[in-house]
Amino acid sequence: MGTADGGEVAPEAPQPTHISVHIHQESALAKLLLAGCSLLRLPDPTTGTASQALGSRRLLVASWVVQLVLGVLSGILGGFLYTFQHTKLCYSGAAIWTGAVAVLAGAAGFLYEKRGGICWALLRTLLALAAFCTATAAIMIGASNFNQYRYYINENDCKVYSAGWPTVAPTTPSPQEVTRLILCISQVNMLKALFISLEAMLMGVWVLLLLASLAPLCLYCWRRFPPKKKRHEKKLLGVSGI
Repeated sequence: MGTADGGEVAPEAPQPTHISVHIHQESALAKLLLAGCSLLRLPDPTTGTASQALGSRRLLVASWVVQLVLGVLSGILGGFLYTFQHTKLCYSGAAIWTGAVAVLAGAAGFLYEKRGGICWALLRTLLALAAFCTATAAIMIGASNFNQYRYYINENDCKVYSAGWPTVAPTTPSPQEVTRLILCISQVNMLKALFISLEAMLMGVWVLLLLASLAPLCLYCWRRFPPKKKRHEKKLLGVSGI
C-alpha cells in the first residue's frame, strides 16, 4: 500500500504545475486580446480633433508645395513656348505671371506657418486669391487660343522661294526636292505635335494650380460648416455631458 500510495501521489504532484502553466498562458493571451481590442476602439474626441487638425495642416502644406513646384514648371514651359513663333498665348505672358503668383503664394504660406502674424496672414490670403484668379484667367486664355498654332506653323514653310519673291512650283519636281519636302513636312508635323503637347501640359498645370489654390477655401468651409453627422454627435456629447 505504501508503494501504491506513493505511486498515486507521484502523478498528482506535477498536475498543479501543469495547470498553473496553462492558466499563465491564458492570461497572456487575454492580455494580447485586450490590447488588440483597445487599438480598435474609437478615439476620444480630443484625439480625433487633434488628428483632424494635423491632417488639415498637412493638406495645406501639400497645397503650398504643389503651388511652388507647378509655378516653376509653368514658367519653364512658358519659356519653351517663346522659342516658337509668337501667338496670343505667348504674347499674353500667362505662363510667366501665373507661375510667379503661384510661387509667391506658396512661399507666403510657408512664411506664415513659420512666423505667424496678421500681416503674413493677410499677405497669404491675398496671394491665394491672386493665384486663384490668375489660374482661372490663364485657363481661359489657353482654351481660347489652343489651336492657334495651325495658323503659324504649316506646310507652306517648306516651299522654296527665290530672291524673296514667291515662284510657282515646278510641275515635275526633282527627286531631291521631293525628299526635301517629305523631310520638311515630317519635321513640321513633329513641331506641331510638340507645340500642342506643351500647350496641353500648360493647361494641366494651370488646372492643378486652380485646385491647389482652392484647398484653403475648402478647408475653411469644412471647418466652418461641419457635416450634419458630426454636428449631431457634438449635440449628443453635450447632452450626455449635461
